[in-house]
Amino acid sequence: MKQSFITCSNKSIALYESGSAVNPPVLLLHGNSVHSGFFSPLTRLLESRYHILTLDLPGHNQSEAWNKEDFTRENLALLFNAVLDYFGIVEVAAFGFSMGGFLLLESFDLVPAIKKIAIAGHPPLRSMADMTDAYYLNEDSALFLQGILSENEIERLYHAVIRIDNDPMKSEIKDSIRNTSPSFRDGCMNLARHAGDQIERLNQFQGPVAIIHAEGDLAVQLPYLEKLRIRNLWEQKIQVIGGCGHFVITEKPSELAALLDRFFVAG
Repeated sequence: MKQSFITCSNKSIALYESGSAVNPPVLLLHGNSVHSGFFSPLTRLLESRYHILTLDLPGHNQSEAWNKEDFTRENLALLFNAVLDYFGIVEVAAFGFSMGGFLLLESFDLVPAIKKIAIAGHPPLRSMADMTDAYYLNEDSALFLQGILSENEIERLYHAVIRIDNDPMKSEIKDSIRNTSPSFRDGCMNLARHAGDQIERLNQFQGPVAIIHAEGDLAVQLPYLEKLRIRNLWEQKIQVIGGCGHFVITEKPSELAALLDRFFVAG
């Protein structure tokens, strides 16, 4: 992938692109405390047909950290608009994984180029009060919104939400959690406290919306998703990928790529 950098909120942000710029553009947003490199299996499957754009969110991998107060929907929109402007993109399909889905739903209405939305690993919320029904909440999974984490807390968090047994992947994910700026998790907690009605935003959106659920997800509850009423829900159903947990982007990249490909080309 080709790497470049932009400056947003006075911080350097790492961007990556692959595939031909003559193909339809797709923006991928990674999850909390991982980074854009974890999209590599998915990117390899899509780059022959799409112009793939990713970034390391602030405080991840090669991107400098924002202060927790910087995590507002206006600043996120400023960032995503700046990314698309850098690549000269006027229309894009966006896919947000896990916390990337949350950040997408908090800001997409301020990013005019986004014409299609797909999310996985995040349930659209009307308010924080929905979290009890939407998530499998416990004190270990809640660590994803805690800034500073001890080694014991990283271990607890990993086993509460991810649980991939592949040792190299397990080590890579834990290293990414360890190396992510605490201000990102603190900032997302701050943003969540002031989050708007994501379902209402989606119902005002003119484009299609795909909601993808990993069958064995230890974070998101499928019954909550199935009760949602999203006006432009693609195929009028939640798309379920079997045989994997929350980290669908690396556990089932072929199935996810096929599903996203179908969604991206749909009218």
